[in-house]
This record gives sequence, C-alpha cells and structure tokens, in this order.
Amino acid sequence: MTKLLIVVLLAGPAFSQGRGQGVGGVAGGVNGTVNGTVNGTVQRPANLPADTGKPVGVGKPVSTGKGVNGPPDAALRVTQNAGLSAQLKPLLPNGATLAGAAAGFQNEGQFVAALHASHNLNIPFDQLKSKMTGANSESLGKAIRSLRPTLDANTVKEDTKLAERQADRDLNGKPGSVAAHIASNSNLAARLESMLPQGTTLQTAAAGFKNQGQFIASLQVSKNLNIPFADLKDRVTAGQSLGEAIHALKPDLSTETVASDVKQAEEQSVTIQAETSVGADASTKR
Repeated sequence: MTKLLIVVLLAGPAFSQGRGQGVGGVAGGVNGTVNGTVNGTVQRPANLPADTGKPVGVGKPVSTGKGVNGPPDAALRVTQNAGLSAQLKPLLPNGATLAGAAAGFQNEGQFVAALHASHNLNIPFDQLKSKMTGANSESLGKAIRSLRPTLDANTVKEDTKLAERQADRDLNGKPGSVAAHIASNSNLAARLESMLPQGTTLQTAAAGFKNQGQFIASLQVSKNLNIPFADLKDRVTAGQSLGEAIHALKPDLSTETVASDVKQAEEQSVTIQAETSVGADASTKR
C-alpha cells in the first residue's frame, strides 16, 4: 500500500500539468479561463487580450465604423422616427425602402445628406451610395465629383454644403411658429390654404421657414414659375435665398429675371398679408 501511494503522489503533478496545458498549450482551466501553467506560473499567449475579468466574447461588439459591425443607427434611428421617415420617403428611389437605402452608411446624417444630394443633382441614389459606402468609401463631395465630372469645384462644394444643411435641418430642426401665427388669422390661413399643393396641410407646408413673409413669397414663386413647392421649400429652409433656389431649379432664367421674380413674389407676399390683416380687423369690429 505504501509503494502504491508513493506512485500516485508522484504521478499527480504530471497529470495536472497535462490537463492545464490543453490542446496547443492553451489551457482549458477552471470556468474556461485561458491560462496555461509552467512551473506554477500563469502564462498567457501573446495574441490574447488582457484579462478583463469577463469571459472572452462578453461585452459590446467591436465597431469598425463601416459594414455589418458598424453603428446600426443609420437605418435604425431613421426608421424609428415616424416624422423623419415620412419626410424622407419621397426622396427614395422607386421601390426602395428606408431601411434598405440607409444600410451601409456610417450614420444617419451621412445617409440623409446623400439622399438630398441625389435629389438635388439628379444623381441615381444607388450610384451615390456605392461610392460612399463599403471598404473604399468616399466623402459626399468626392462622390459627387466622380459622378458629375462636369461640375466645377466650387459648385460641388456648394452642393455638398446644401445637402449637409438639409440633413441637419431634417435631423435637428425644430418646428417653427410660422404656421401657428398664420392660423391665428383665419383670413390669412384660408387665403394661403387655397395656394397649397394638393394634400399638403398649412402646418406641414410652413414648417422650417424663418418667417411668414418668406413662406408666402415661396408659395407665390412656386405658383408664378410652376416650380414644385416641395423642391423650393427644401432649398430655402436649408439656408438658400429665394433667388438662389429659383436659379438652381430654373437654371435657364437670367439673373435679372430671377431678381424680378423674387421682387414680384415678395411684393405679393406683402399685399396678401396686408389684405388679410384689413379683413381680420374689419370682421373683428363687426
């Protein structure tokens, strides 16, 4: 019995070391700890991360900024915002979904700016997206230059800035008080509602404009020059002047003609406000 006990005791350390080393020298260890032992000292393979106290693989996924493991918010956040979704859907290519179009972009700002640039410059969205996403992704400005080589550098810069301002407005803009102010004057509200595109509410149409005069003048320009109001609004509420927006949407018009059209619309805006104000005062006195 004594000899047998001595043999077992001597074999014990060798048996434990064999279990600790595991396959390829990486330990199985207790609770899956990635450790091996040499002469009782814990050894870690050089290619493993430092011990965080958590099992390997636990925690947040690594974000590369692009692709599947990148931030999922470009598609997720846009689709979760009902108001923003409704605003962006008209800019999508036929048959495209918002989630599908946003997939692959680094963030929602980049995606929304690309949508606007595609619409503003009549660039197929799929072509712009292919340039701006993936392993060899380009900036919005560089993508525009690649797809519209006839545009000069200054024009590309201005178009990029406009798309980025439009995206900022869509994502961070706050509803203005223009519609509420107009609604307080029933005569003015009725007059303007008759000028709105079919299916558009006064609240929706006026949102984003700096003031009542700018909104009414834009409505008048849309009517006078047969420019879609949504396109005009998209530019004016993003910071372009009414003249700049007209020139972009009606490039064949001369500078003098555009200036004359702006002046006419602004005068019509003043007249409408004056006439409805007088009507409101008269109705109040009755």
